[in-house]
Amino acid sequence: MKGKRGFTMAELLIVIVCVGLLAAVAVPTINRVRDALTDSAKVRNADKLNEYVSALHNGGVDTSSFASGEAVITALRGGIVIPSVVPGGASMEVRLEKDVNAGAYDFVAGSNTAAPRFTARLGERNVRP
Repeated sequence: MKGKRGFTMAELLIVIVCVGLLAAVAVPTINRVRDALTDSAKVRNADKLNEYVSALHNGGVDTSSFASGEAVITALRGGIVIPSVVPGGASMEVRLEKDVNAGAYDFVAGSNTAAPRFTARLGERNVRP
C-alpha cells in the first residue's frame, strides 16, 4: 500500500465539519448585514417621502385628503403640481421616481396644520423598502 495516494475518510470528515462550521457562522452574519441594509434603505425612503409630503403641505396642497400611505405613494408616482405662490411664478412638480413599497412604512394622516408622516417599519424580514 505504499504507492497509494489520496485522503483518508477521517481527513475528509474533518474538512466537511470545518466547512459546515464556517457556513454556520457566515450565514447569520450575512443575514444581519442584509437586514441592516434593508432597514437603512427604509429609513432613507421614509425621510424622502416625508420631505416630499412636507413640500406639498407647505406649498398649499391639501394633504389632509390622503387617507393612507398607499394613496400618497400612488399620487407621488403620478406627480403632484405645487402651484406658484407668486403671480407669474413657476409651479413645481413633486414626483416619486423610485418604486416604494407602502407596506414597509407606517403612515400618520395629516391635518390642516400638520403634514402627514411616514415611519419605517424596522426589523421586518422579507419586506422590501
